[in-house]
Amino acid sequence: MDDILKPVSQDEFNSCIESLGPWGNDDEKLPPIVLAVSGGADSLCLALLASRWRRNVFSLIVDHGIRSNSAIEAALTQERLKDLGIESKVLTLDNLKPGAALEERARIERYKILIQTCCKMGSIDLLLGHHAGDQAETVLMRIRAGSGEDGIAAMAAITDLPQIRLIRPLLSIAPQRLRITLKQEGIIWVEDPSNQDLKFQRNQVRKELSSAWASSGSVSILLHRSREESKKRMKKDQDQAVFVTENILIRSEGFAYFSTKGMDERTLGALIRTISGSVYAPLQKSINRLVQSMRKVTLGGVQIMPAGRLGNGWLMIRETTVIEKAKMARPNTIWDYRFRVIMPEYDISDKVTIAALGKSYKQFSCREGLPVCILKTLPAFWHNDKLLAVPHLGIYSDESVKEWDIVFQPRQSLTQSHLFSTTKLA
Repeated sequence: MDDILKPVSQDEFNSCIESLGPWGNDDEKLPPIVLAVSGGADSLCLALLASRWRRNVFSLIVDHGIRSNSAIEAALTQERLKDLGIESKVLTLDNLKPGAALEERARIERYKILIQTCCKMGSIDLLLGHHAGDQAETVLMRIRAGSGEDGIAAMAAITDLPQIRLIRPLLSIAPQRLRITLKQEGIIWVEDPSNQDLKFQRNQVRKELSSAWASSGSVSILLHRSREESKKRMKKDQDQAVFVTENILIRSEGFAYFSTKGMDERTLGALIRTISGSVYAPLQKSINRLVQSMRKVTLGGVQIMPAGRLGNGWLMIRETTVIEKAKMARPNTIWDYRFRVIMPEYDISDKVTIAALGKSYKQFSCREGLPVCILKTLPAFWHNDKLLAVPHLGIYSDESVKEWDIVFQPRQSLTQSHLFSTTKLA
């Protein structure tokens, strides 16, 4: 693979990223395209190339605070970005503690603070430095874990989230080329010592593949496999979108009405993730049994039951016993992994919480035609024990809270649109 010795040209990068558009005007008066920069070679090269592609870019550096010199490395990275003419900001995580699954917890918190900051900036695109090496490692790890076709497709160049798009323009580029590009420019990067720690599975796989780039075709085979499975995944996504449009109604109250005709395991698993707010679907064998014979059941954080007076189909609602407890309500607070709080900054009160309506549904005659099992799961605003508002029922205690709202926005949407119907059921 002679190409791994070539630096990445600006034209090559521009071609890669333009294909992932459309992109808005390169106007500094508009929110910037945001770059996630760790200070390592991959993200620093991304920043270099992106800054020459567009003027209006901004870098976010996350200091995990795990290593003693992490703050120094973050400051050093900020200086290097400044030398490249790129504005940046350091985001510090102060809630990570040593212990089990530290790597995974750090990843989750990193994405959380990056996305929150992008939302505050009004930015809808976050560029990530994942490259062909990361992709090959992911494919091999998932093959060994017994993943299906969707898993082996690995990382997508574009991941649509409710608030933002994650963009990976370097997925087809070997990591060696990124380092050569920086060396050619005389740019020094930070080496994370944890990348050499072989107690982490990904580092073991990276070491295993390190010699394969030049000496064998195994990396190319892995990447080819990923591309082929990705094409299949895209076709499945298209078919699933058509099925969803014709057979599933996802309501803004956080439940679904669906028909079982033509339902497959993939779609049912995705629907369960959407309504439960979970990252993962239940065990495949459990989903398979349901597809073969739909029945009333509690599974994966949801309850499935016949729709009764609402129609001949089925209802999928949140399981009441696992709904998140009350938490402080702030602008953009995410509750139960599914609902986002909309409220003006000036309305913040330490005593306002968001929690399920529960048995308090009984005090209202206005129930929007919803059955009790759904009413109990509706999110509501509370002040101590006083109910302030139930936006989905159009109920507000006084005029001062009528600007408050709660939007259904699960972690993983069933479709790419992230739009949910408010159509009344018959």
